Order: sequence, then structure tokens, then C-alpha cells
Amino acid sequence: MDFGELVKRFSPYLKRLSNKVIIPSRAIGQDDLYQEMLYHLWERWKQGEFEDKNDGYIRGSCYFHLKNYLRRYTEKVNLISLDEPFGEEGTTIKDIIPDHAAPFDVRVDDALFIQQMKAKELTRREKDVIELLAQGDTLRDIGKRLGISHVRVLKIRENISGKFARRLQG
Repeated sequence: MDFGELVKRFSPYLKRLSNKVIIPSRAIGQDDLYQEMLYHLWERWKQGEFEDKNDGYIRGSCYFHLKNYLRRYTEKVNLISLDEPFGEEGTTIKDIIPDHAAPFDVRVDDALFIQQMKAKELTRREKDVIELLAQGDTLRDIGKRLGISHVRVLKIRENISGKFARRLQG
């Protein structure tokens, strides 16, 4: 069987299936699910797995692949909102790291994004600044507490913002 014929035959089913599934996250859409099932078909077709199988088997294979894909995917995804408060003080990420250049949608593929940023990608000085910002200190107050100028604190905050933006884009 030619792969084009396989896609033509199962494409309506795959589109209906991708539209029926409840997606637990905004980070993935129906088109993504459809493409994932097409990829599954392609991989199985290359291996010759569908040579002697009936349509019910192939549809079931796509269905179970999709269910497993969603299960694995939702275990890894964690969406972080710029406006949703975290911590005891109710501070938001937008309060800590304002991005005046352009708004961006924060979609993250692991549950420990902020902790990983703090642990791996922020310098000790950046960690100090972000903690003091989270406490509500002004740039001048932070500068006085750390023994640096408020302009330097502003630069450090911009560096943190840049690191977050690069991490979210990459």
C-alpha cells in the first residue's frame, strides 16, 4: 500500500479524532495532534507494520498512540502566566521581570522552569536582585542593600529578562 493512499484513507478519521480529543493545555492544538498521528502512520508504514492489518487495527493504533502522546506530553508541560501570582506575597513574574518591548506568551515544557533558571542560568547577583524584586524593593533600595547603583540593578534586571526570553524562545 502506498503511503499517500494510506493518508488519503485515514486523514478524515485522524482529523475527526484530533478534534474530539480534549486537550489539557493551550500549548498544543488540534493541528499538532493531527500531525502527530500522521507521523505515527508514517513511522509504522515505513516499518511495514500495516501490510496485513485491517482499517480497525490502524485506527486503533492511531488512537492509542494519540492517548499515549497526550499522557506523556501533559506530564512534561507546565504553563506559567505572567499575571498569575506565585509565592506567599502574591508577586507575579510580570512584577519581577517587566517586558516593555513586546508581550510574549509564556509556555514552558517543564514544571521546574523558574527553579532551573535560578539554579543554572542566573548569577548570584541576579538571584539576589530577583529575590529583592519579589519582596517589593525598589531599584534604589536594592542598590543600597547590595552596595551597587540603581542603574546597575536596572541592567541586572534587564539581563534576567533577556535570559527568561531566550529560554522561552529556545
